[in-house]
Amino acid sequence: MLTDSEINTRYQSFIRKMRTPGVHKVGGLGACTLISQKALKAGVNFNRIENLSFWGEDRHFCIRAAALGISMYVDTHLPAYHIYRDSDLKGAMEFLDRTDMGEGSEASRPKLTLSMVMKNESERYLRRVLEEIRDYIDEAVIIDDGSTDNSAEVCLEVLKGMPVRIIRNDISKFSNEIELRKMQWKETVKSNPEWILNLDADEVFENRFKEEVRQLISDQEVDVYCFRLYDFWNETHYREDEHWCAHQYYRPFLVRYREGFECKWNDRPQHCGRFAENVFELPHKLSDIRLKHLGWAKKEDRMAKFKRYRELDPDGTYGSTEQYQSILDGNPNLVRFEE
Repeated sequence: MLTDSEINTRYQSFIRKMRTPGVHKVGGLGACTLISQKALKAGVNFNRIENLSFWGEDRHFCIRAAALGISMYVDTHLPAYHIYRDSDLKGAMEFLDRTDMGEGSEASRPKLTLSMVMKNESERYLRRVLEEIRDYIDEAVIIDDGSTDNSAEVCLEVLKGMPVRIIRNDISKFSNEIELRKMQWKETVKSNPEWILNLDADEVFENRFKEEVRQLISDQEVDVYCFRLYDFWNETHYREDEHWCAHQYYRPFLVRYREGFECKWNDRPQHCGRFAENVFELPHKLSDIRLKHLGWAKKEDRMAKFKRYRELDPDGTYGSTEQYQSILDGNPNLVRFEE
């Protein structure tokens, strides 16, 4: 049982989602519908279901689809006006005026581009991350850095319905991370982005981000947003001690693309940063929305990273050998993450 306040909160959350350009899973459809041949052959149709009291052929269509296990989605990239009765014609011109492609309209909202580097992520958090962020991004540019699994196919499947460009490296460049990050920036810029969200395949924002990101990128006074990153040591707790305190600092993850901005990179083969180090020359702001890093949450992943750091930075030239060694701590201090 939900209170009136809870009902209203859920309703408003759904309306905000529908106002975000994307392809969103829903429980019902109407008006202009694209139907796959597979669905038609499975038995989806608009005929009345005799023992249902719901009125309207669209409802009977959607109930059939749900009963057959066929998912339904709404595309909100462009607004539409449903002319159901003659009386609706009076609002048509007003609708066209409100949704004109001019400044401030729904259709002219800033484009948000996901920029990601991945390698063999299909069995880890990739699907979970993409299903979360597909609700608020408009396109994706992904560097597949030498994957030998089906990570690229997962990306195309989950992000179906939006522009996705995958650049494949036959040989991984991660041993010289700065070259990989420069490549990521170069390929992302080719898409003519307005805003760039740089996330790894094991990072996901807390729920607030999806509700507030459009407001963030509509602020004409800010070009860079910085967030705190929490290193999760299991599904519910993050680590906090002298070696694991990344969440005490703000780092850039969301940047407006400014044509002509000359990047000056930190030319280190490891721990070089995702954006050019002079990005703070642009107007920037700190956000209290938190980013969850799931890459340390499983013991097998921690061991793999420990071995990788020992191989790539054995003397701690670019990082800290003490931190690397602390990965093996058997009883680290963990703090529960509260949304």
